Amino acid sequence: MSGISSMALAATDLVYIVGGAMLITVGGVNMNIGKKNEPRDLGIVFISGGIMLLIGTLFDVLAGNALAAAATAVFDALLWMIGIAATIGKSNLFAMNHVLLYSGIYFLFVTALAGLTGQILLALALLFLSLQVLTAAIAGYKASARLHWTSGLLAIIDGALFLILGAVVSLGIPPPLGIIPP
Repeated sequence: MSGISSMALAATDLVYIVGGAMLITVGGVNMNIGKKNEPRDLGIVFISGGIMLLIGTLFDVLAGNALAAAATAVFDALLWMIGIAATIGKSNLFAMNHVLLYSGIYFLFVTALAGLTGQILLALALLFLSLQVLTAAIAGYKASARLHWTSGLLAIIDGALFLILGAVVSLGIPPPLGIIPP
């Protein structure tokens, strides 16, 4: 395997592991798990995840994997948006809900592409990501506690799927469970 391919697989694995951890964190907060959820603490967690995903995006770009870089960049933008808003404490929720909505629609397209290329586990994880982000957008528009809880549950399930996907990639398991090597 070439150095570029190794770099691309390492970047992909980094993205899946960080994404999984962030989704489980989002899920726990949305489901109100824990005694005290401080928005600023959550913001710091998201900004840290955003930094890690930015590194993964740069590795994807260096490896020439445009689709992976684009999908990672959208997820990274979501982390930065939520992280900065939670840390500062003031934000335009209507604008944030729009970003969630458009990101969810974009993730549906990436889900279809992953499915069409035979990457079944990735397509499943991306489908849950799409559903979670779209549910979060609708919950924000409607100010619905029930939909926030549902979005949280979807995020925890999706986080677990991304952690499994990260393990599959690091073990080098080929499709339909793994990813197509660059």
